[in-house]
Amino acid sequence: MALAFSYSAIKDFQNCPRKYHETRILKKFKQADSTATLYGTAAHKAFELYIQDGTPLPENFSQYKRFVEPLTRIKGEIKCELKLGITADFKPCEFFGKDVWFRGLPDYLALNHDTGVARVVDFKTGKSSRYADTSQLELMAAMIMIHYPEVKVVKGMLMFVVADDIIKAEFSRAQLPSILAKWAGEASLIEAAVGHGVWNAKPSGLCKFCPVVSCDHHRS
Repeated sequence: MALAFSYSAIKDFQNCPRKYHETRILKKFKQADSTATLYGTAAHKAFELYIQDGTPLPENFSQYKRFVEPLTRIKGEIKCELKLGITADFKPCEFFGKDVWFRGLPDYLALNHDTGVARVVDFKTGKSSRYADTSQLELMAAMIMIHYPEVKVVKGMLMFVVADDIIKAEFSRAQLPSILAKWAGEASLIEAAVGHGVWNAKPSGLCKFCPVVSCDHHRS
């Protein structure tokens, strides 16, 4: 079967192959929205409207203006929620293209076509940045460089607006082959699981949040 991957899909599989299978392939269970996820979705939309259209931030998000306002002044072509896709042979494609292999959706992207520098930001509304994972920025940087050949460097930020922290990472075009090889390897593990049909549960502290209630490790 043809699969389309993403950072979140890879993380789901790494955390628990069974959850990945039940939610993303069989689609038997769906992660319910929580107060935290609904807050995050609303914040992302407010930031997008502020950056793209100058729409004032709602009062409950106004304290985050110090994070998002500087992004409006970065030189370059600014895009929010840009849908990116790449094929298995590392070519750019449509987000929902029939040959899409990996998908990415940067919250914020600024492309300076003159300098060849791109800046990408992913907004985080979690209460802690302790487990920040810059590999998300790494994958996004690769997709940006594939879509925009003039980009030589991608400067990324995980912007934890609630936790008041910013995690930075930088990637160059020279790193592109190794980045793609890494993520191709991650995708191949899922493809192998499809081939042999083994999706073992991986119990952890995340089990209590998992929607797969039929699993023996589920804890409500």
